[in-house]
Amino acid sequence: MKKIGLCLSGGGARGAYQIGVAKRLEELGILSRIEAFSGTSIGSVNAVLLSTKPVEEAYKLWREISPDEIKSTESIFSRIREEKIQIIENGIFSIEALRERLWKYLDFKTVKQKEIYVTMSEAGSPNDNLFSLVKSGYHHFVKKEQKAVYNLLSEYENEDIVNMILASCSIPIVFPGVTLGDKKYFDGGIYDNVPIYPLIEAGCDTIIVIHLHLFDHINKDKYPHVNFYEIRHKHTLGSLMKFDPNHSQTLYELGYDDAMEFFKDIEL
Repeated sequence: MKKIGLCLSGGGARGAYQIGVAKRLEELGILSRIEAFSGTSIGSVNAVLLSTKPVEEAYKLWREISPDEIKSTESIFSRIREEKIQIIENGIFSIEALRERLWKYLDFKTVKQKEIYVTMSEAGSPNDNLFSLVKSGYHHFVKKEQKAVYNLLSEYENEDIVNMILASCSIPIVFPGVTLGDKKYFDGGIYDNVPIYPLIEAGCDTIIVIHLHLFDHINKDKYPHVNFYEIRHKHTLGSLMKFDPNHSQTLYELGYDDAMEFFKDIEL
């Protein structure tokens, strides 16, 4: 019997697209058959929501995000000009609004009953500056030392679960890194934006991947025993930082329509 996994890539505000795809998966009876979830960055938020709540409830978070909660691109560059190196170290924005929403929306009891993997990128010790991420990148990409960290959330306490999701979403410079134990972590998409690895290790032989970038790639030849179903929109999904209810609605509808077309002739 096949074990189905769902991989949700990173992509900031584009994540509403994944919720739309999930709605169609729910209607087809596929979502309820998914046994393992893996996400990076905003995909980690969606993974936790979709594995523990009906899609309509998961989508509430996206409908509630107001433009005022996320600054415009212009204000980002303005703050960089004004505060320079301080911004590089501490991030442009606080991630506390997301922390509050996670505590509000997460059903921790159900999270601990599910197989949910969250991806983070290791970036040195808590006292290291952001440039330690460059060194970490050298070890990851050049020396082939694994710096992507995959955590099974059911093994952790509530506060750690929240912090791991926050770390997975912490885009360098935009948000501050998150300290867990003796390490600092940033956005999981730095080292693995399509985290299929933990799903394969968990024994999934069927993996649905919902991409948020046009050019993310999976080396399928490396995993001949796995059937991949990759869903992505044929055009860009817009800005990573456009957290706006109207834009989210548009992306949701695109995701739903793309999934409807994709699964028109496919049975899982």
